[in-house]
Amino acid sequence: MRTFIALDIPSKDILWNLQQELLYAARWNPNEVKPVEKQNFHFTLIFFGEVESDTIINIQSKLLELKFAPIEISYMGLGVFPYQNSARIIWIGIDERGRQKLLDLFENVTRKMKDIGIESDKSFNPHVTLFRIRDRKLNLVHILTRYDGKIFGSDTINKMCLKQSILTPTGPIYSDILIVHAK
Repeated sequence: MRTFIALDIPSKDILWNLQQELLYAARWNPNEVKPVEKQNFHFTLIFFGEVESDTIINIQSKLLELKFAPIEISYMGLGVFPYQNSARIIWIGIDERGRQKLLDLFENVTRKMKDIGIESDKSFNPHVTLFRIRDRKLNLVHILTRYDGKIFGSDTINKMCLKQSILTPTGPIYSDILIVHAK
């Protein structure tokens, strides 16, 4: 089963409205960018890929040991991966305080995963993917500059999920395997 640990976005309308604003402001068309579907907005903490069912049980067990408080964040700034001149993803970031709290949670999750022999060599850069870029020659300088440092709204992260991802020709379908609520 293809799985990952994610933090769901409670106020999805904030990001969906921003997507619509960006599509209008940049005049992007479907051949240039593909918006992430509103129900799929999330922060990915750890992507596992394909894992066996016994590993999923171990992951669930360790996630249930975690306790975390709700995390207040402000959405701000836009960025791209991997590089501006060859971007594949456009994302939205968060404020520094919220970023640090998500990094702390990531460290706690990473420690729990090490307990069961799962080590991640990837760092965590808190962001939510807004678009996947189809046209690698898309000029993003104007849009990134225009929205640099802008605050788009705030949210409270209040649950962590172990998710299954099924890839389809029209995009991924995510379903929750386990939900751990903030306390």
